[in-house]
Amino acid sequence: MLSLADFQGAVFDVDETLLDTGASGDHAKALHERARRQALHEAGKRHNIPELLSVTPEENFRGFLDAPVHTLEGAVWHIMYTKGVVAVDEIEPANPLLREIVARKDELYENLLRTEGKPFPGAVEFVQWLAEEGLKDYLAVASTAIRRDIDIFFEMTGLTKYFPAERIVAKENVSHAKPHPEAFDKAFLTLGLPEDARAKVLAFEDNPRGIMSAKAAGLYTCAITTMYTREQLAALEVAPDLVAGSFDEFRLLLSEALEPELQ
Repeated sequence: MLSLADFQGAVFDVDETLLDTGASGDHAKALHERARRQALHEAGKRHNIPELLSVTPEENFRGFLDAPVHTLEGAVWHIMYTKGVVAVDEIEPANPLLREIVARKDELYENLLRTEGKPFPGAVEFVQWLAEEGLKDYLAVASTAIRRDIDIFFEMTGLTKYFPAERIVAKENVSHAKPHPEAFDKAFLTLGLPEDARAKVLAFEDNPRGIMSAKAAGLYTCAITTMYTREQLAALEVAPDLVAGSFDEFRLLLSEALEPELQ
């Protein structure tokens, strides 16, 4: 049987886990998607590339979900590949057009995040609850978002006090994107716990690639249904250990005795 008392720490993804960017609703209105599509369209207009000007909201959204690499670069490159702008699906990191679109997207997204970004219901309260229950010094972040965006969101919500700088692993800190375990592995190491405590650290994710990353790092992986249904998450080849529809549900489950299998 498992309960919160059995765990020694927790590691959180940010986008669509703690931070609601709107991707779970109308993806044409989601913050990342709006900024990315505008950057693609601007580049298409600037360089006379009609394929980029014609990227639809659905193509833009699927570009991130279907990209082999869980990063902005991965999404942009995959869109350019599927639209025939580049010839190979393997990212060329130094490609000038890719760098231009990524930089512009990041610029556009900052304002959207500051004005429209918000936490998922119960997310801030859940982190506070974990801290009050004894995990205050054992909370970390494993994200492929850039550090600037994490800092903005944490400052907006007051989460900064729970996640000190040394326990935040962001895009700039990793060489391999999810589903590679590097992000969660590094986040675990910031907790200062012994190696045999990995299975006693909760990892919160929303995305199959993030779930694979956390599981590969040996953490007890909890999936929230912000982007995928319970059925989809439970059916994954690499399935999470626990699935919940909200942070209130996670709190309830972890306040009770749990069987050590997928709930």
